[in-house]
Amino acid sequence: MHLTTVVVRNVFRRPARSALTVAGVSVAVAAVVALVGIARGFERSLRAVYESRGVDLMVVRAGSTQRFSSVLDESLGEKIAATPGVAEVLPGLAEVVASEDGDMTGIVVQGLPLGPGPLGRLQIVSGRNLQPGDERVVLLGRILAQGLGKQVGDMVEVVKGHAYRVVGIYDASNVFENGSMILTLKDLQRLMGRQGEVTHFTVITVPKDRQSVEQVAERIRALAPNLDVLPMREYIETSVEIRTARAAAWLTSTIALIIAAIVMVITMLTAVFERTREFAILQAIGWRQRRIIQMILMEAVLLAAAGAVVGTLLAILLTQGLARLPQTGRLVSGEIALDVVLQGFVLALMLGIAGGLLPAWRAVRIAPTEGLRHE
Repeated sequence: MHLTTVVVRNVFRRPARSALTVAGVSVAVAAVVALVGIARGFERSLRAVYESRGVDLMVVRAGSTQRFSSVLDESLGEKIAATPGVAEVLPGLAEVVASEDGDMTGIVVQGLPLGPGPLGRLQIVSGRNLQPGDERVVLLGRILAQGLGKQVGDMVEVVKGHAYRVVGIYDASNVFENGSMILTLKDLQRLMGRQGEVTHFTVITVPKDRQSVEQVAERIRALAPNLDVLPMREYIETSVEIRTARAAAWLTSTIALIIAAIVMVITMLTAVFERTREFAILQAIGWRQRRIIQMILMEAVLLAAAGAVVGTLLAILLTQGLARLPQTGRLVSGEIALDVVLQGFVLALMLGIAGGLLPAWRAVRIAPTEGLRHE
């Protein structure tokens, strides 16, 4: 009989124990794929915001622990615009607020300048865009509008005690923007008491080759003290918010993996103990120890692979469900990258191998004569 056939039969011979092992692995894989996938998805969404605008460099205050806490003088934008190699510079102000409407926290409010820049590129699906002379009006992303239950003409509290009229709802190609609200830069500065201040400048350079972009970055750094001028990708990857999301995802996933490893070892050890007589007979009829180790490891890997499949499906269902909820849909895209799924499978297989090594070693350490007396 082929070894693979023996392995499959052994797995199905103990359905309850096999199911317990698969369940433990599936929970761990689901945690990895879902949490890491959500963190990666949010990072991709944030990156897509600036990529769609053609942004090459981000200018922020050096030493800011969080990107939203950066404070720059708005007048710096004129100096940046006059820098050789700069094709376009736009100021931006970002704040995170909690809305009384819908009891939603962590809503990003963007303050953008009027003109043909980011505001001009918005796809308005209902109402109109922001216009010169507008005051106390706001645009809502499609997902945020659904979560708040707001339509064009409704009032929404941007911050407590300050209600703004919704004049338009826009649809973007990424979750981050669809879950945000937008005011004119001047309106948000006035609301937050930050007249003349911005959190960042986005810079588009010409030409866009790496050396030219780095040269432009050096020129901008020389304009004022304590400036961080970062390539767009580095700006996102090094942000505290993104790093915290990654760390939290991996911390939770690691705990789940450790628990799954313990479950795997315990269940495999129990299975080996119950099959002591079987292993003794196999050795007595000529099976080499290496073949017995191979059989046990194959059983563990098969269970781990089954757990990876179930866990991945659970993760997909979970993220899809979160993407449809008003409270989380503005942060979770529901899409999981293929590399995250592959990462989950690799970790599951490593879990299977690690969980099968000790039981396999225990199985071949038993002398055949002793094993045959086992009841």
